[in-house]
Amino acid sequence: MTMTTTTNQPTLPPLFFHSKESQPVSSSSVELPAELLHQCLVEYADWGDLAKVSCVQKGWSHTMMAAAEKDQESKWELAQALLAGKAGLAPNATQAFRLLSELANVPVDNDNLPTTTEESAQQECFAPAMKAIADCYFHGHGVSAKNPDAGVAWLRAAYEMGHDYDAAHDLALVYEYGRHDVEIDIFAAAEWLTKAATEGHIEAMAELGLCYELGCGVVQSDTDALDWYMKAAEAGHITSKFSVAEAFEEARGVPQSDSEACLWYYKAAIEGDHDSKMALRRLEEIARIVVPGVSAVIDV
Repeated sequence: MTMTTTTNQPTLPPLFFHSKESQPVSSSSVELPAELLHQCLVEYADWGDLAKVSCVQKGWSHTMMAAAEKDQESKWELAQALLAGKAGLAPNATQAFRLLSELANVPVDNDNLPTTTEESAQQECFAPAMKAIADCYFHGHGVSAKNPDAGVAWLRAAYEMGHDYDAAHDLALVYEYGRHDVEIDIFAAAEWLTKAATEGHIEAMAELGLCYELGCGVVQSDTDALDWYMKAAEAGHITSKFSVAEAFEEARGVPQSDSEACLWYYKAAIEGDHDSKMALRRLEEIARIVVPGVSAVIDV
């Protein structure tokens, strides 16, 4: 007796069969619904042949573009898939860049750099696309050549026009480490860390605290360092909790207090910070007095 094995592969979209029974589908004759677009990109991602039939062949690619133009989420998914060559699509950075430019929804000058006008200030731009455009310029994807200055300009615009605080932090790291062939500028890095930290970016708070501790790009200040470390620690940043504890132990920007130091070391230690566990063992006598339950950490 022959056993028939069935699979759970999805069925072909009805519109696929329609295209086989009629004239070739074009973007001017049929628009692929956003729901079907999403299905092709996501649900059929593991079935490469179907994704290619539905999404990559010339007529269908134009149809998908037409559909995506009416739906921001679908257009964003399509741009990401084209950049990475995922969901059954062949990489097409040029087409992805065009989609990203449309998604960004900001005016540009002759060099394709974002411009700020009174009218553009009222537009609802899409910061994730702006950051992706910056990345394209940094790596030379979908553009004629790498252009670090353009990448910086688009990251700046993502922050200033798109109100994306991650973009400010990203730009700070570009300047701090000289990424993407951008010249290292510790003062610009500190400036952008300040912008991100002021808006509540936790990692930027911690890094700005370190800048003040070391006097890197800013005037050295133990008080300001502790202030930013404290904000980051209170927001849950583990290593900043260690830094706050260290400040209390060493009287940097605050009166010396081993007891307060132990409390902060404990907060970091229970979240797995090894250095804090070692500090508690070093201050074990005081820690056992001021921190109930510290044995569970230092006796391990």
